Amino acid sequence: MTSVVKFPQTRRGERVVDVEPGVPAEYRPVRLLYSVIEAGELLSVSKQTIYDLIDLGELPKVMIGRTGKTIRIAATDLQAYIDNQRVEVQRSWAL
Repeated sequence: MTSVVKFPQTRRGERVVDVEPGVPAEYRPVRLLYSVIEAGELLSVSKQTIYDLIDLGELPKVMIGRTGKTIRIAATDLQAYIDNQRVEVQRSWAL
């Protein structure tokens, strides 16, 4: 079992994201959910930024537990957020 997540088919082909680079695949479990702090580390932002993204509705959260106090972020939602933030730079004729 590896922690390479296969995301749904897209127009460009299947997306494969290594969520723990540098760690041999045989030594890591599949990660479907991340804590707010871990999600911040993966996106290179603070945990407050993750909370802000959740509050703005830009990053979905998963509530865990009987009372729903534990917040987790799905790996697929992190990838979708990254994909939505990509900006295609168009070349300008004026330099």
